[in-house]
Amino acid sequence: MGRKLALFWSGLVLLAACQLAPQSGEGFQALGVLGGTPERPTLLGKVLDTAGANLTKEGEAFAGTLLPGMVVQVSGTDLGSTVRVTSLEVQVELKGPITSLDTTAGTLEVLGQRVLTDASTRIYQKAGSTYRTLLLADLAVGDVVEVHGTATDSGVLATYIERYPATTQEVELEGQATDLDSTTKTFLLNGYLVDYSWARVEGTPADGAWVEVKGILSGTTIQASKVEFKTSGNSRYGASRRVELEGPILGLDPAQKTFQLLGYTVDYSAANVVGILIDGAYVEAKGQVDASDPTLFHAQLVKVKYPSSRPPKADAKGQVTAIDPAARTFELGSLRFYVDDHTVLKRDDPDGPLASADIRVGDYAEVYYDPTATDAEGRYYAVKVEVKGTGSGGDTSEWKGPVAAVDRTAYTFQLLGYLVTTTPSTQFEARDQHLTRVDFFTLLREGDRVEVKGTLSGTTIQASKVELKGR
Repeated sequence: MGRKLALFWSGLVLLAACQLAPQSGEGFQALGVLGGTPERPTLLGKVLDTAGANLTKEGEAFAGTLLPGMVVQVSGTDLGSTVRVTSLEVQVELKGPITSLDTTAGTLEVLGQRVLTDASTRIYQKAGSTYRTLLLADLAVGDVVEVHGTATDSGVLATYIERYPATTQEVELEGQATDLDSTTKTFLLNGYLVDYSWARVEGTPADGAWVEVKGILSGTTIQASKVEFKTSGNSRYGASRRVELEGPILGLDPAQKTFQLLGYTVDYSAANVVGILIDGAYVEAKGQVDASDPTLFHAQLVKVKYPSSRPPKADAKGQVTAIDPAARTFELGSLRFYVDDHTVLKRDDPDGPLASADIRVGDYAEVYYDPTATDAEGRYYAVKVEVKGTGSGGDTSEWKGPVAAVDRTAYTFQLLGYLVTTTPSTQFEARDQHLTRVDFFTLLREGDRVEVKGTLSGTTIQASKVELKGR
């Protein structure tokens, strides 16, 4: 997968190799995972100002929403806390139907490639003009998904997964072309037959070459619309470039002092390493691309931003109502949680890591947790905690969690210890379908995951919208 980076930085301005900390007004180039919010996307802790920028996705114009978890290549001007973006490219690893899914292990298979997930993996589905968040358990075999992340020969550690409508037939994948037949214009890729007879071909077709394919899937055959062969002739720069990387690592080799990060092989033998490196850890790396090998990155600084963590199985959203920093426990209404050194603790604005002692009562947070892992007091293990604001700021009109005490006569239920009331004007949704209040409450069961938007008064939430998230 490292060959995908071979063309990323062609044409970018050369920067001084000796500088690690960009100065205000200096050129900025980075490859990483978006943080922040759709309204204020960030990269490496800096807000991205994309007004007037050239936005593309896999080489084509992009007019969609920039969402946390997307892998992007950015060029622009560093203005301190903000980057004025001149160009931004959204990078996709693969897109296609899920052929197998293991929610316990947190893995799925797409087009013959294994995809791993963890607490930092963002899963979305477009709903009208907005996006709703999902858990891995909400996906199913046959769903068409787009995957971003760090790839190795053994699989992709996903930072972003988007579920598409089931009617989508377009696929994207990459790997090594085998059994290439220049007469029939076909080759094998990850067990699929690729027919490129009608495709736009870039690079020189060659058996064994690394190739990126876009096309339409029919059974086990891909009718390609675009095929890009990554050969050495079109992938050499001849000059080193300073690059900043941010994302999850895989393939850690402590003996060779290398790891894989967003398509690069990172050599950290001469780097200042802050934190403990482990597969799945989320890092920031600063250094240079090798002058001869554009897939090799020589790091001068590697900083662990978030620890490695396992996939969550449930989520909740609301205000922190109690916290014990010494015991490393907290509560969201009626739900109680504990954290440990492997819990990912972060804030959204400004995007960055957070210490458990910095969480306060009244903070508005989203908690991803494992309800099967409890401590002696029955608290759930928090896999990831995202603080999104305080009681006087941020979006404090949403709550998410498991339903209790459903009353189908009064059309009410309990959520996080609050009484949720509804009216005939409340909007109800389940599986992207609008429902009447009667039909929704007929469907609703205790333990179902719901998201509620509304107004809090005391211990009562007057719901303007209720969405069934899963069960």
